[in-house]
Amino acid sequence: MSDEERFPDGAVVAGVDGSEKDLRVVDWAAAEAGRRGTGLHLLYAVPMYTGPSYYDVMPPKELLDAGRRITRAGVDHLRAAHPELAVTSEVLRADPASALVQASERAALVVVGARGLGRIAGRVLGSVSQKVAAHAHSPVVTVRDLAAVPDGPVVVGVDPDHIAPEVMRFAFAEAQQRGVGLRVVHAGARAQLRPELQDPRIDVLLDGVAENRATEVQRVADEWSERYPDVPVDVRIVRRHPVEALAEAAAGASLLVVGSRTRGGLANVRLGSVSRGVLHEAPVVAVVGVGHEPAKGT
Repeated sequence: MSDEERFPDGAVVAGVDGSEKDLRVVDWAAAEAGRRGTGLHLLYAVPMYTGPSYYDVMPPKELLDAGRRITRAGVDHLRAAHPELAVTSEVLRADPASALVQASERAALVVVGARGLGRIAGRVLGSVSQKVAAHAHSPVVTVRDLAAVPDGPVVVGVDPDHIAPEVMRFAFAEAQQRGVGLRVVHAGARAQLRPELQDPRIDVLLDGVAENRATEVQRVADEWSERYPDVPVDVRIVRRHPVEALAEAAAGASLLVVGSRTRGGLANVRLGSVSRGVLHEAPVVAVVGVGHEPAKGT
């Protein structure tokens, strides 16, 4: 059951819930839709509560009415601020995460919000945000705050052992659309050996491994640069924990991009440790799922 305006394949979908973060989400999503030349679809889902009675599974009319008011306010705001943008909206009676994941099957991108910044506030990252980022079929952008440097580079975190083309393609395309550079960051703290295992020969071996990994990151960056010759690229190798290094890089970036390979049922909210960590720390993060077919129309 829904109040539905079907959105076109390849649109940007933004999840709204009536909270203070909605404005950040819809404005970011509108700018992204404008860069892509697509429409923007606002989706509000009413959870199917059981209510006071175990058998009372229908949500109160007031909840649906509230959803209509919230989406209407979002549409009005967007049409005033972005009159050239095609905007649609939808109110569903469904689990919010499930509704957004289903929408991601046709969307080019799903945008969701999260409250606060920092390690303490980050621990309350909404379960909806985590579920959607973990299981969506399209890339998912979580907007916690406005980017401190809106015209800063796009930053992509890479692991030289698993550099997914989906992640690189998305990061380069985002940089190209914004007219900014791309910063490729590989971070990893040096293994700390027990005192009895410390040996100059092991240090040489570890240095060699690190050098090989840095060489592979540079090679992949150069390969993708040939496909996007108008995107300036710089590669940074950082000997720090990946979450710390990427969160620091994100402070001067317009967008941080990371990949995620974990998928499964919605009951199992699992992201990789780096993806989960940067969602708690960085203002705007795109999580790109690896191994999914692209959305229709993209």
